[in-house]
Amino acid sequence: MLFVVVLSVAMAVGAIAYIARLFVRDHKIDTRGRDIRVLVEDVRHVGTNDSGSVTIAYRLSWIEGGEARYVEGRETLLARRVPLVRKGCEVDIRYLDDDHLSFVFDA
Repeated sequence: MLFVVVLSVAMAVGAIAYIARLFVRDHKIDTRGRDIRVLVEDVRHVGTNDSGSVTIAYRLSWIEGGEARYVEGRETLLARRVPLVRKGCEVDIRYLDDDHLSFVFDA
């Protein structure tokens, strides 16, 4: 019984810590990031969840200081946003570093 209680508490604390980490990440991107217009070099569907969100893997590029920059990653988007991120399209992102970026969509 004690094991179940300890495991439950550990899982709850872990879930709360993960959600807090996501909020901190988004806050850093919003406050310290910069807006960049990027070209979608490649995008592919990775998975879908029950809430209507789609996870994509992407490769983006842009020119900065006369050099081409590239970034790859995964992002979970609302299903209605996925058609806006197609290969060959330009999209806006908020960029902090290669591990911290977010797609920017008009409301």
